Amino acid sequence: MKLDIYKNKDYKLNDAFDQTVMNIHIQREKKGYKTFAICGCEPGDGATTVAINLAAGLAASGWKTVLVDGDMRKKSMYKRLNEDTTLGLSNYLNDQVKMDEIIYETTTEYLSYVPCGDLTNNPVRLLCSSKMDDAKKELAEKYDFVIFDMPAINAAMDANVMAVKADACILVVASGETSKKGLAAAVNTLKEEEANLLGVIVNKTDMDEYKRYRKDYDYFKKERFLQNAKRAAKKNKKNK
Repeated sequence: MKLDIYKNKDYKLNDAFDQTVMNIHIQREKKGYKTFAICGCEPGDGATTVAINLAAGLAASGWKTVLVDGDMRKKSMYKRLNEDTTLGLSNYLNDQVKMDEIIYETTTEYLSYVPCGDLTNNPVRLLCSSKMDDAKKELAEKYDFVIFDMPAINAAMDANVMAVKADACILVVASGETSKKGLAAAVNTLKEEEANLLGVIVNKTDMDEYKRYRKDYDYFKKERFLQNAKRAAKKNKKNK
């Protein structure tokens, strides 16, 4: 069975995610980072959407990538990818299955997926276990990138654990929704835990706001590059 990963066709969004893919790739080349925890500051910030698109972007670049659902508190009916899965991370951490039994192929080439598995009353204990260390090590040996999709920092301690265990973590905030107090609290928590915070991704950004930030986001799409090149060529020809 292959899980269907939604492919984003909006070039503006792809442009934004490509920037993050590039930055993560640089971190791997420079520092050897392979495992990344993606955490929202508050519930509803859209960390799962970011994690999925980021993992898909890395896979599209030809890197073997696995997306791991580390939220073992939320029921499968509320998950975007877990509906057709039975076994997952919690089952592995409880010594019920082997790692190979919880890795699912997806319709995106080079992208695999590990669902959260059965709900558990003690996800923090499982994430703190040596078994979780074994899981991270095994996945890092098998894949070029391991992306952990975690609950919000300010909602549960689960994200704190993986933010420290992973090579690096990335915070996700929702533009106009995440409070400054919530962002500050999340950043302070990660600093106190001495997690390696790479940066913050601003999600749910208004298109006009994005245009102001990335003035040339559609530079090639609108063929302005080609038009400018033609004008420059004509000018050079006249000057000769």
